[in-house]
Amino acid sequence: MKRGWAPARLRRFTMLHREVEGVVQRCGRETVDLLLVDLDGNWRRAVVASEEDARLMGRDLGVRLHEGWTDSRLARRMNARDHWNAQGVPRRV
Repeated sequence: MKRGWAPARLRRFTMLHREVEGVVQRCGRETVDLLLVDLDGNWRRAVVASEEDARLMGRDLGVRLHEGWTDSRLARRMNARDHWNAQGVPRRV
């Protein structure tokens, strides 16, 4: 992967969705997640080799990046689409 060059699927996601922001988080000993979340809670994920690569990719996409989940607003966006969090949804036991 060319450093800083975002995959077409992520580029397409940022172009077609509103107010996309990114979260950079470590997901393994040698890998980092770049998670893109739009206003409606839709998301896309890319696994990259380093935090620097994730930041370069975010900059290439033109999205605001957050280090981890310190901004709970993004977590609320994602959880809003989780039907298990909705009131009145039957739960399997």
